[in-house]
Amino acid sequence: MTTWIRSYPGSVLPQRLTPDDVAYLDSALRHAYGVFVDDPATGLDVARTMAASVLHRRGFDADEVLRPYEAPPTAGPEELRRRLTGLAAALERIALDGA
Repeated sequence: MTTWIRSYPGSVLPQRLTPDDVAYLDSALRHAYGVFVDDPATGLDVARTMAASVLHRRGFDADEVLRPYEAPPTAGPEELRRRLTGLAAALERIALDGA
């Protein structure tokens, strides 16, 4: 998400996410990646929880959006990393396209 903000400074965001939403999600993902280093499962949960709060507030079906980024309890760190990276990409798409 930081890349988008830096690549298109001053661009108008879709009406569904505000610039504050994008900044919050960017900060949330940074925090989640920091937590991920010590506890991958918790890092992914933090990212999903913080994203859900913004998505719900803006009228998205957060359960539907976040479902692909749930990880089974037996998932290893690499699978959790893929899910977290996928979630970050999905949030960037939402920030760009609104969907």
